[in-house]
Amino acid sequence: MEGSMSRKNDFQQAEHQARLRDTQNHIDLTAISLEESKANEQGYGLFKMRKKNHALFCQAIQENLDTVIKSKLLTNSEIGLLLSLMPLVQLHSNAIIDRESNEFMSISNIARYLDRERTSTSKLISRLLQKGMLFEFANVQEIKEYKRSVTQRPLFMNPEIIYSGDRNRINATLSRLVMEFDRLERKKVYLPWKLWLKHGSEFGRLYRRKTYLQLKKQ
Repeated sequence: MEGSMSRKNDFQQAEHQARLRDTQNHIDLTAISLEESKANEQGYGLFKMRKKNHALFCQAIQENLDTVIKSKLLTNSEIGLLLSLMPLVQLHSNAIIDRESNEFMSISNIARYLDRERTSTSKLISRLLQKGMLFEFANVQEIKEYKRSVTQRPLFMNPEIIYSGDRNRINATLSRLVMEFDRLERKKVYLPWKLWLKHGSEFGRLYRRKTYLQLKKQ
């Protein structure tokens, strides 16, 4: 009898704890809806928080990549190499890096990673640089002194084609580089989405071509 009463008490206590948890976890959606209406009137919004997904990602700007492919600007070999570099694109900076060491990858590093011959890899990368698919940062003082680059030149993926990060928060230095050396535009490959850094802005972003042309005139 005592054992039966004990089990009953345990069950009641567990049921009470469950009801208490339900009460604590209960959200008054009606109240939230009212608060959201007030917030919206003042230009604010309420959003449900989502758990962060830590899977690494790199995205192709589909309409732009489609335009480049249809333009016949790139050979199949160049397209293949370009897409092979996607796993190496660093989040936010768009630099081509070794994910393990987090260091910039040289052409030799890239050739080893892709299990390709260095000379052919170098030629392909040079053509991708000439065609505006990749960019590099060169040390100007070093070139003046030695008439060539001596140290490693970091490579960056063109964020108008492939980007890892928020397309509305593109690194300002990279944005300036792309805008200044816009080889695609000079080759009359007119992308639907263009990168622009507004004066005084901390980040560049991708705009529809119509908006980009308007910004360019200002």
